[in-house]
Amino acid sequence: MVNWAIAIRMKCLKIPTAIFPSPAQIRSTAENIARAFLLGACFLSLLPGAGATASSTFHVRLSPGPRLVGTRADRSGNGSVTATLQGNTLTLQGSFSGLLAIPTGAHLRMGSLPGVRGPVIADLTISADTSGTTSGTVQLNTQQLAALRKGGLYVEIDSDKAPEGDLWGWIMP
Repeated sequence: MVNWAIAIRMKCLKIPTAIFPSPAQIRSTAENIARAFLLGACFLSLLPGAGATASSTFHVRLSPGPRLVGTRADRSGNGSVTATLQGNTLTLQGSFSGLLAIPTGAHLRMGSLPGVRGPVIADLTISADTSGTTSGTVQLNTQQLAALRKGGLYVEIDSDKAPEGDLWGWIMP
């Protein structure tokens, strides 16, 4: 009988006793999981349309468009626009002053890069005076969101004296 009890005890001693991990092992595992989640979140944020619930705000300075010697006196004024992106909805609110002519329109336009002109993607509401406000809400598609991230969207205010843009302001990320 004694030999049998000793044999069982010896077998039990050979079973690993590290059934529960040490605090250092738990900490290391938790840190590795946290790193994996952070890395995954970073990769997901790079996908188009990612962060759709996040809100981004951009401050845009409106200044006279490019001037040629013959059109210097035809353009003046200044202003600012605040653009807020919520998902794929871009909301624009701004003001301007000092125009030499009544504005004929305000637009959100899309160029390929900052400083590159492009087509109108949305008309904005604008005051019919040389000083006033402009506003609008635009649903952006995937291509327009990509242009916004590259600085390709801009606000343009036109007038009779400057039909190609009296004031311009690029929305820079």
